[in-house]
Amino acid sequence: MDPQKIVVTAALPYANGSIHIGHLLEYIQGDIFARFLKLIGKDALYICASDMHGTPIQVNAKKAGIDPEEFVEMYWQEHQKDIASFLVHFDNFYKTHSPENKELAELFFSTLKQKGLISLKEIEQMYDEEAKQFLPDRFVKGKCPKCKAEDQYGDVCESCGAAYNTSDLINPYSVLTKSKPVLKKSNHYFFKLSKMSRQLQRWIKSHPLLQPEMVNFVQQWLDEGLQDWCISRDAPYFGFEIPNSKEEAGAPKYFYVWLDAPIGYISSTKNYCDANGKSWDDYWKKGDVYHVLGKDITYFHFLFWPAMLMAMDIPIPRLTVHGFITVNGQKMSKSRGTFFTAQEFLEKFDPEALRFYYASHLDRKVIDVDLNFTEFQAVVNNVLMGNLGNFCYRTLTFAQKNYGEITKTAAEPQLVSELEKLFVEIKQNYQDMDFKTAVKNIMKAADIGNAYFQKAEPWKKKENEAEKEEARAAVGFCVNIARNLAIICSPILPEFSRKIFSSLNQTGRSETSFRWVDLSFHWKGRIEEVQKLVEKIEELPQRENFSLSIKAGQIVEVKNHPNADSLYLMQVDFGSQKKQVVAGLKKYFTSEQLQGKKALFLMNLKPVKIRGEKSEAMTLVADDGQILALLEVDAPLGSQVSVDGLAVSEAEIGFDEFQKVNLVVEKGRVVYKSKVLKAAGKEIAVTSVKDGAKIG
Repeated sequence: MDPQKIVVTAALPYANGSIHIGHLLEYIQGDIFARFLKLIGKDALYICASDMHGTPIQVNAKKAGIDPEEFVEMYWQEHQKDIASFLVHFDNFYKTHSPENKELAELFFSTLKQKGLISLKEIEQMYDEEAKQFLPDRFVKGKCPKCKAEDQYGDVCESCGAAYNTSDLINPYSVLTKSKPVLKKSNHYFFKLSKMSRQLQRWIKSHPLLQPEMVNFVQQWLDEGLQDWCISRDAPYFGFEIPNSKEEAGAPKYFYVWLDAPIGYISSTKNYCDANGKSWDDYWKKGDVYHVLGKDITYFHFLFWPAMLMAMDIPIPRLTVHGFITVNGQKMSKSRGTFFTAQEFLEKFDPEALRFYYASHLDRKVIDVDLNFTEFQAVVNNVLMGNLGNFCYRTLTFAQKNYGEITKTAAEPQLVSELEKLFVEIKQNYQDMDFKTAVKNIMKAADIGNAYFQKAEPWKKKENEAEKEEARAAVGFCVNIARNLAIICSPILPEFSRKIFSSLNQTGRSETSFRWVDLSFHWKGRIEEVQKLVEKIEELPQRENFSLSIKAGQIVEVKNHPNADSLYLMQVDFGSQKKQVVAGLKKYFTSEQLQGKKALFLMNLKPVKIRGEKSEAMTLVADDGQILALLEVDAPLGSQVSVDGLAVSEAEIGFDEFQKVNLVVEKGRVVYKSKVLKAAGKEIAVTSVKDGAKIG
């Protein structure tokens, strides 16, 4: 690495919700790398910010009944607190809704415009005739034009990662009114991404540090041909208004969030530099910038953002992409009980346990990391605590209790040579962001220390002064190994290392004041009592299962059962599939009353034949003894019903098992053990029956 200024960034968390353990993978990954750079003496900054603009923030602020600025400020404060609680240290954690970001967004726009890379076009855009407004991307949902996933937003598919125009959606509908939007003409600004294709192609093919998986991924988009990128949005929109847009476009336009969000990396750096007498140009134009990001936002970071930077004559950052977090082999899901916020995780485990686990799984391969709790417990208890923690703690404790001070250290040239070779490898592992191998090599160094301590047997009674001095020197050598381990593992385990530095009576120095060059086997000095280094994981989180899999479906066909006068034969659409349902609703509802209804169905009831016709799900109703009501919902087809804190089980159950799960109506809402059932985040309400009505 060159001795130049370095910026490390993590993707900006959206100020629309709490930090969860999926976010933390990236922040910890970037933090480890930034701490390492500082450890080897680099002028490195770790930079981030809250991403504050866009439609979801506008919508959710309105739901919360507060101003968007107040809404995002609340999450900005929360994000900083939650991230810091996992020992992630940002040199600057700023915000995209800031004077610096507005200034730089306008600078980018005007410069690109001067270079002929911005055009104004009249386009057809989704318009809600009932709401009487144009619909931003996030106000429209439909089927992805690429992978055909249902209920995707109008800009990016959360299933396959494809970016597209809202008008490309299949069967679009307005999130505001659920009506089908119409196309209406509107003027918008476009960035001529197509003109940058050759430059992007050269960059993709020539950059030596791009991950092979990402090169192949991005090449597919380039081969398909790049489309010009719409960078403006209509009001109402929470963001920066584009200068002169009212005159040029006929109405006020706003910068699309994906234009000003990545500029937030630079504006956060600028905010830090302005406050510390430095220049952001020195870091972004003359130094190295490293982006750490998830694979879900690669389209923007490998195409739009590099193209803008090229046009602005700013070097393209070095990009490292990581996979997603799964929990116990499953996608994180509130309904399955595999979703943990940062605070929920911190209530159960020490933050360094997660840092160590993530580090032991992270390299530069774009693969998902599975937080398997059984493995998590084993890694923390057997590796972190049983190997590294055990060696350092028992060595320092023995030295403090028996000697109090290290005055000599054994000369062990062969072991020193082995350890120094490992230190060189570990340094390279960190530089390559191969933390997985770094952890393995750190454990090898700890193994050497453990074996040496065991062989020396300093706890045994010594017969003469020479043996006593030999034991004392051996312990001194082990203390030096522990001290070196504290230095080399400090990027991953900063608090673990701080405790060791403190026990070496160097309380005036923080963990960041040590440097890689401080590695040596000649340290001598007083030893203080060492604090407990690692918290053992005694038990794993147990989340009660909700044994019912309930989903939203739409009744698309109702016929009389051919063999039973009281039964209907219904076809129900669940979005990705249709199922046949036999329902005994004939004496309560006409077929016309059921046709087209969106309601809830029990999906994991064992399929049965009822009077010769197969029933693959069960219609759920509320019954108070006098009135029977469908559980109607306003949720996308296929939406899974969730109960806060409970994991949904999709294992098949019999009707007897279903009856044991007591679902009732309380205060007009469907509840299980006083916890409200929700679909697509909305409480399931049924007001036409009395409280206490049973669900069956």
